[in-house]
Amino acid sequence: MTALAGVWRLDGAAAAESCRAMNSAQAIYGPDGEGFWDEGDIAFGLRRFDCLDEDRFDTPPLTSSCGRYHLVADVRLDDRDGLSVALGLDPSRAAHSSDTRLLLAAWERWQTGLFDHVYGDYAFAVWDTRERQLTLARDALGTKPLQYHRQDGLFAFASMAKGLHALADVPIGPNLSRVTELLALLPEGGPETWFQDIYRVEPGHYVQVTATGQTAHRHWNPSRTMPVPETFEAQVEGLRQHLDRAVQARLRGAGRRIGSHLSAGLDSSAVAATAARLMADRGGRVTAFTSSPRAGFVLPGTPGQVEDETELAAATAALYPNMDHVVLRNDGRDLTAGLDRGFHLLERPALNICNTRWMDHIHEEARRLDLNVLLVGAMGNMTFSFDGKTRPGELLKKGDLVGFWRQGHALAREKRMNWKGYWAQALGPWMPTVLWRIISRIRGRIAVLGDYSAVKESAVEAYDLKRRARDLGHDLEYRSEADAFAQRLRILRRVDFGNYAKGVTGGWGLDVRDPTSDRRLVEYCLALPTEAYLNDGLPRRLARVGLTDRLPAVVLEERRKGYQAADWFENVQASRESLLQEVRRLRNVDGVADVLDLDRLETLLESMPEKGWTTRETMRDYRLVVLRAVSVGHFMRKATRTNA
Repeated sequence: MTALAGVWRLDGAAAAESCRAMNSAQAIYGPDGEGFWDEGDIAFGLRRFDCLDEDRFDTPPLTSSCGRYHLVADVRLDDRDGLSVALGLDPSRAAHSSDTRLLLAAWERWQTGLFDHVYGDYAFAVWDTRERQLTLARDALGTKPLQYHRQDGLFAFASMAKGLHALADVPIGPNLSRVTELLALLPEGGPETWFQDIYRVEPGHYVQVTATGQTAHRHWNPSRTMPVPETFEAQVEGLRQHLDRAVQARLRGAGRRIGSHLSAGLDSSAVAATAARLMADRGGRVTAFTSSPRAGFVLPGTPGQVEDETELAAATAALYPNMDHVVLRNDGRDLTAGLDRGFHLLERPALNICNTRWMDHIHEEARRLDLNVLLVGAMGNMTFSFDGKTRPGELLKKGDLVGFWRQGHALAREKRMNWKGYWAQALGPWMPTVLWRIISRIRGRIAVLGDYSAVKESAVEAYDLKRRARDLGHDLEYRSEADAFAQRLRILRRVDFGNYAKGVTGGWGLDVRDPTSDRRLVEYCLALPTEAYLNDGLPRRLARVGLTDRLPAVVLEERRKGYQAADWFENVQASRESLLQEVRRLRNVDGVADVLDLDRLETLLESMPEKGWTTRETMRDYRLVVLRAVSVGHFMRKATRTNA
C-alpha cells in the first residue's frame, strides 16, 4: 500500500515544493518512508506502507529502461508469474522485481493495453516525457483510490483529498450534489467526489491528461459471453478454483498470521475458510473476527434474521484447527464518538455508522494482535453467493412459461418464496410505479424515498435526483429486476471502496484485501447463467453447493439472513443526546438545511420510543433516516471547516 502524490505545473513553474507538501499531508497512510521524483514542472511523490516482500527491491517513483516513462503506483499484483512470462522476463529478474517495477515494464510494453494483462489491486500515474502526457488509472473494482484537481496552470493528483488540500490553490468544501445523492442511496457514478472541485479516477477507468485537457476511458468491460463451463458440476469446480486463486493471491506478504471477517453468512465464511485451508500446510493461522451484540442482550427473535452470528461463525471456525475465533461484543460506545476520526481517515461519509462501529472494533483488535492484513468478503453477494432472484423475470421475459411455473412451484415447495412474492418478483420490472408502491407497502417494504432518507424534497428537485437516478440505472422504488448481469454489474460499481481501504491503513496499519473483488473471479461469476444461482427452489445454489468442501452444513443450509448490529437501537438510545447535539449544530452550517430535513431529525430524536424498536417503521426512522443523515451532515460540517 502506498499514498501517491503528483503535481504538474502547466504554467511552467517548479512543482517540487507543492508535491512535497502533498506527500507530507498523506504521511498517515505511509509511515515506512517516502519517495520523490522531480523534473521541474512535474513531480511525483509517495508515502510507503510496506506489506509485500518484494517492496524492498525498489524505491519508487521509477523510470523505465528507455527513459521515456516515469511511474508511481499503489499496487499489489495477483499474477506476477503470468505477467512475467507475458513480458518475457528472466525468472530471476522477475523474482527480484517489485510489483511497481513489473507494472512499469507492462506499461513500457503495452501502454494502455496493459489492462488486459495486469490483475490485482492498483492505482498508478505514469508520465510520458516524449508526449508530455500524464495517465492515471485504477483497477476494475477501484480497490485503491486516486483523485485529482485541475485549474488554470495546475494539475495535481493524490490518493486522498487531504493530499490535494495541502495546496493553497485547491478549495475546501463539500460537494453538495454528491452528498445529496448519497442520502438517496444513488450509485457513486461519475468522477465527482465528496469535495468540491476534486475528482476521482473511476474504478475500471484511466484518465489521460495533456496541457489542454483530459479524457476518461473505461478499461474494464466484462463480457456476458465469456466462455464458462456448460454443466453445473463443472461450474462449481470452476468457482472453487477461482476462489482458491483469489484468496491465495491476497495472502502474499501477510506472513504466517492473517486476519479475516467471519460472519454467519457465506461470503466472509468462504474467504476465512479458504484462507485457513491454504495456510495450513505452512503452519499459518487465521484470526477470524465475529461481531456480536453485547453480552446479555435479549434477542428480539425477528423472523428470517440471524441476530447473533456467533454460533454459526463458530461452527465454521471449528472445522479448522488453524483458525482462532475472536468474538467481539458490542461495547456500547457512543455512535458519534468516531465521526471526527472517520472524517479524517476516510474523507467521505460513512453509509451506516452502526456497522462502522463494529468494523472499527475489529480493526482495533487486529492491530492489538499485530496483524497487518485483513481479509473481507464485501462483493460476495454479487459474485459467487448471488441469490439468482432475477430468474423469474428472466424466464417471463423470454416466454419460457414452463420454466417459469417450475421455478415458482419449486420455490413455494421449499418455502423459499410464496406465489405472491414470486409474481411480484417476476412482474416488478414492468409494473407501473404506483402499483409497485402499493404492493411494497402491503408487503412492508420500502416504497418511496422518504421511507429511508431525510433528504428534503426541495433538494431532490434542486439536484434533479430522479433524472440522475435514471441516468445511473438506479430505481428509487427498488423494483425487482430481470437481468442478473446488468443488476450485479451496476451494484458492483455502486460504491467506491477505495477511501475505506486507505482509511483503515491510515488508522490501524491494516491492509484490507477482498478476494471477492478479484477481477477473474468476478468476471467468471458474472458470465455464469442465472440457473447456476437459482434452480429447483434453491437460491444461492452455486455457493451452497460449491462451498460444501469448506463450510459446515449448518451454515450452508441456513435460510435466515445475517443481521449486523442487532442491538443497534441500544446504541442509538445511549447516543441520543450526542446525536441531537449534532443535528442542532448542523443548523449553523451553510447549506445543510437546504439538503437535510433537520426538523424531522430533531423531532425523531426528541420523541424516540423506549419500546417497539424492532418494527419496520422504527428501524427505517432511526437506523436508516437518522443515522445516515447525521453521518452526511457531520461530513458537511467538517468539510466546510466551520466552528459550528
